Amino acid sequence: MRSIERLTFFIFDDMSKGKLYLQDCINAVADFHEAFQIGNEESPKADVGSDTYMLRYKLMREENEEYLEAAENGDLTEIADACGDMLYILCGTLLKHGLQHKIEEVFEEIQRSNMSKLDKDGKPIFREDGKVLKSDQYFKPDIKSILEA
Repeated sequence: MRSIERLTFFIFDDMSKGKLYLQDCINAVADFHEAFQIGNEESPKADVGSDTYMLRYKLMREENEEYLEAAENGDLTEIADACGDMLYILCGTLLKHGLQHKIEEVFEEIQRSNMSKLDKDGKPIFREDGKVLKSDQYFKPDIKSILEA
């Protein structure tokens, strides 16, 4: 286990480079989990037990509620805090499901799929509330093959 001093150095050493990458965030949360004896999976796993997935769900829901309250109040500091906490919890959820080594490739596949929502002329299609809709160019992301590789 890393000492608190090492953990602090690790986090600030990475942040001092001027860029913080997703794997840096995941590694920092992995250090937190190690320090607090919170187990993680090393390979992809759906069944982590209902206690675990319900806790992850409740933590994310709580931060989403905090975000909504902050946004409704126009409080940018609390918006940033809620977004940072959501990222932290998301990284923990990735670790609990053993997705830390696959998530970047999964994200890239989702990005390719999302970009395929543009129509044949390269224009977006929006629903009334602003949600981007799928065009006939859309293809579903092939996440299963990434997880099985």
